[in-house]
Amino acid sequence: MSSNMPANTPDRKRALPYGTWPSPITAELAARASRRTGTLQAGSGAVYWSEVRPEEGGRQVIVRADADGRRRDILPPPFSARSRVHEYGGGEFMVAGETVYFINDKDQQVYVLAPAGDIGAQPQRLTEASGTRFADLVLDAPRNRLIGIAETHAPAAGGGEHGLPANSLVAITLGGDQRGRVVELATGRDFYASPRVSPDGARLAFITWDLPDMPWDSASVVVAAIGDDGSLANAERIAGGNGSAAFQPEWGEDGQLYFAWDETGWGALYRWDGTQVFPVLQTPDAELWRAQWVFGMRAYALGPRNTLAAVLLENGEPVLETGTLQAGKLTSVRKPQPDVARIEDPIAVGERFAALVSLPTAAPAVMWIDRSGLMPVAPPAPAEIDPAYMSRGRGCRFANANGETVHAVHYPPRNPAHDGLPGTLPPALVLAHGGPTSMTDAGLKMRVQFYTSRGFAVLDVNYSGSTGYGRAYRERLDGAWGIADVADCAAAAAFLARDGLADAGRIAIAGGSAGGYTTLMALATTKAFAAGASHYGISDLGLLMQDTHKFESGYLHRLLGTTPDAWQSICQARSPLALVDGITAPVILFQGLDDKVVPPAQSRLIVDQLKARGVEVEYHAYPGEAHGFRRAETIIAVLEAELAFLRRVMRLE
Repeated sequence: MSSNMPANTPDRKRALPYGTWPSPITAELAARASRRTGTLQAGSGAVYWSEVRPEEGGRQVIVRADADGRRRDILPPPFSARSRVHEYGGGEFMVAGETVYFINDKDQQVYVLAPAGDIGAQPQRLTEASGTRFADLVLDAPRNRLIGIAETHAPAAGGGEHGLPANSLVAITLGGDQRGRVVELATGRDFYASPRVSPDGARLAFITWDLPDMPWDSASVVVAAIGDDGSLANAERIAGGNGSAAFQPEWGEDGQLYFAWDETGWGALYRWDGTQVFPVLQTPDAELWRAQWVFGMRAYALGPRNTLAAVLLENGEPVLETGTLQAGKLTSVRKPQPDVARIEDPIAVGERFAALVSLPTAAPAVMWIDRSGLMPVAPPAPAEIDPAYMSRGRGCRFANANGETVHAVHYPPRNPAHDGLPGTLPPALVLAHGGPTSMTDAGLKMRVQFYTSRGFAVLDVNYSGSTGYGRAYRERLDGAWGIADVADCAAAAAFLARDGLADAGRIAIAGGSAGGYTTLMALATTKAFAAGASHYGISDLGLLMQDTHKFESGYLHRLLGTTPDAWQSICQARSPLALVDGITAPVILFQGLDDKVVPPAQSRLIVDQLKARGVEVEYHAYPGEAHGFRRAETIIAVLEAELAFLRRVMRLE
């Protein structure tokens, strides 16, 4: 055998028990590579995006990439662009020419950064609205003002808040003696989003919805006239509501209003000509629509000369459609993207389009959408991980106990230096995503690679209720949360064992938020899993019903099939805390102590019960962390503790 044979040749692999392989993908490396991209914007030919930096304590930086590919941070510390409207935020900044308007995390006020391309530019505070948070800003140029979303929290005597916050559509004056003045434009509805000023400045489009619904249940597109004094009048619902949901209104150069709408059960593109609504892009069994958990989400973009770029989802995978709108008709070219996991938030940048692109073996990046394909807008950072260690996700399907199709992404163990012992199968981690009205994809996720490079298999499940597969698939969870999702995850474990993809006795389940709830319910009501890891998961639905924030305060009713007048018995029947006697497998829980979405009591209560019953349990709490861990030191600690726990309880020697 040649001495020049590379070390990662299969013949040179060393056999070690699955789950114990040494890996260069350390927790520290995973944390560094866990940057998340937020809002994507454009101005003066440059592309801007926000980026969560774990290594900076979770600070959210604004990055600018010029047309020549030169990239730089433009938001100096300690500023962090992050909105907390609805707690989940989004829409944390917008760009107008060379000026950036952003919401600063610390005080939730609007700041101005100009000129945006000047490295020495310092942010200047625009608003002085104590107790009010802002998001989703847009420029109303004819009136020299911003229009956006405000969420006002009334302080209670002795600290805290009094009642639910009030959401409204507001205008913020940009100049003169009234600079920074906040004026309400629309109130009375529970929620507003996506304000868009028409090209002639005469009308404002926005979406709105009310409790107990979420935006994907019944959001409506509304158009109102803007009066001479800047106030709104003659508001008219154009589409959505009554069992369907509209999303992402955008004005075209032709003066028509475009928007996505799931009227048929699948999200499609429509236009409103001022009188009637017409379909523009409808594709059977394809989704041009997103569940709007955060502000600023987009599924399509309108460019100059009536060009369009749209990203549909077929079986959860992206299909890019680009073309031109002529007389309301679309002439387009469809381009399936077999080597791309996700394309999100397309935006027009001058004559081109850009989007956030997730690849199976590379970190998500902002890329140009060209006829020749996808190209990074700026040179990517040098890869820290040898691709030979990357496990590539494969979409798969299996049937649940009811014979219904369930979608998932399977990642086999992968390590060029090691293989499992002969005649053995790998341990596996079944992942339940958060939401639950959300989805997962095959894009690079460092937590997944952290495990697969050590000899674990991972199955990331798009259980019933997930998005990307049409309204019917999403509504399979209505009234069945804690039942249908659990059954699908149990079917996932059975699929892994049946197909020889994992050791049936060493399959664990893990998830965050709603996925943490699914994890705890799966442990309480099935024996499909050898262990579980709950990240800021829900244990007591009754407590959550009383304590959760406004945005999700009605969400549980649809998921559980309850009403505001009758929910106690069902919450009791489907709470892991009430079913704790059914949990016998070891459990590890992780919790942010500043979490307002799933308060820390949700973890502490079930930990106390499990300890009292003698179940093996670990609890890790992190001060300064909220819903979703953002700090590098926390990400590192969680990965290391979770891996050590799973290795110990599954006896991976």
